[in-house]
Amino acid sequence: MTMKMDKNDVARLYENRMISAVGVLNAIRSKWITTEDAVEILGSDNALSVIRSAKLQEISEACNNTIVVGIDVVIGDRTDHFNLALEDQSNINNLFRVVELGGTEYPYQADDGTCTVYSKQEIVQIYIAAQTHITVNTAYHNALKAYLLSLEDTDVIGAIEYGMELPAPYAEELATKLGVAENQMQMIVAKLSEVG
Repeated sequence: MTMKMDKNDVARLYENRMISAVGVLNAIRSKWITTEDAVEILGSDNALSVIRSAKLQEISEACNNTIVVGIDVVIGDRTDHFNLALEDQSNINNLFRVVELGGTEYPYQADDGTCTVYSKQEIVQIYIAAQTHITVNTAYHNALKAYLLSLEDTDVIGAIEYGMELPAPYAEELATKLGVAENQMQMIVAKLSEVG
């Protein structure tokens, strides 16, 4: 049985110190109360910093979850999925290191559990896809965080969602940074192509 609370329940718990301000913010996330309800419960003096902190945590978790879900990479006539939890990122980096040191192929396991011997070109393709996914999400998170920190309106902060379109100038700054990353990845591919 799932417990459903309303504004009065959350306010009572907060007033009786059975939950903290973070608990009030979790109630927003659970859709038990609105941002306006939270401001009323917490008091307007305290609300902005608490709502901002909770939203920062929310977008950080969303970024991490998006990265960890991973990537699909088309290899020949199939699509391999690669999880990007930290240990998987490390494994892919090590796989790429084999290519940097002159390796032409190496076995690795996609998420389906099948161990495949990937060619140098396929390893580079996996590495570039992984690094691009990580960079895009990390840079987007940082731009969204900067935007969020610039806001003073709790309603606007409460409406922020990971994946939303960024306003100017944050979108332009993000595009510039991603352009730099793309150019560097192209340089890596070109350098590895020269090697052989």
